[in-house]
Amino acid sequence: MRRQPISEADLERQLLRRSVSSLHAERLRCDRCKRTPLVGEVVYRYPRERTICALCVPYRRDRPLASIPVRHGEEIRAQRLTPPVAERS
Repeated sequence: MRRQPISEADLERQLLRRSVSSLHAERLRCDRCKRTPLVGEVVYRYPRERTICALCVPYRRDRPLASIPVRHGEEIRAQRLTPPVAERS
């Protein structure tokens, strides 16, 4: 079965959609208001993996499990875990 060639404009659109979708899936959002916190803002983790922004915390009665500063997406991607180098004898 032969596929029809895709135009350059359609290819660009498809690649853009794919990259935006992957960025959208990675981003941090408040589970209450669905807002994306700004870089430098603090979000709070609650039980059942719920993430709440600083603006919505007053609506919760329980205490958060952790507070996490929001980092820039490129900063997160730039940090790569590397296995420790074995010491040479």
